Order: sequence, then C-alpha cells, then structure tokens
Amino acid sequence: MVFQLHYKPKKISKIVASDRRVAVVGKVHSVSSGSFILEDESGKIEIFGKEIELKEGGVVRVFCSIEGDRLKADVIQNLENFDVELFKKVEELYIKAGF
Repeated sequence: MVFQLHYKPKKISKIVASDRRVAVVGKVHSVSSGSFILEDESGKIEIFGKEIELKEGGVVRVFCSIEGDRLKADVIQNLENFDVELFKKVEELYIKAGF
C-alpha cells in the first residue's frame, strides 16, 4: 500500500480514478449548498465540502481528497490577487522538467 501525503497538482481534465489527493486551481463557476463547480481551461468539476463560502468568479486553489468518484475539499485557498498567467508559465516549466 502506498501512502500519499501530498496533493498532486492537476488540471481538471487530467484527474483519474487512481488519484487520491489532488490540488486544482481555477475559477469558481457556481456555488450551491454543500458544493461548488470549479473551472479551469481544461474543464469543470463539482467539489463537495461543508460550509463553503465562495463567490462566483473568484480564483481558488482547492486541495481535495478523492472519495469514490467525488472530490471533497480539504482546504480552499483564496487566490484573489494571484497572477494566473504567471502561474501557468511556471506550471509549464515544471511539466517540461518532469515534475
């Protein structure tokens, strides 16, 4: 059994059933009671959690545990003043480097 402590950064479209913990960055598309829809350039996904206080259009990083086929928000980080374009450039460099 492999025990994974960290959250692997992922694009929404790249999340697979074998993932256990992922970190996704995106824009809050919509919010409902107990869940919200997160959107990045690769797609949208519903994330569940308790007492979610987010605003539509806000940029967040969500550290999620995957339970069955659902993503559960463990931690939500507000990235309101975050430079998304710079983040994408750095992310591309990490991918090219094999991380």
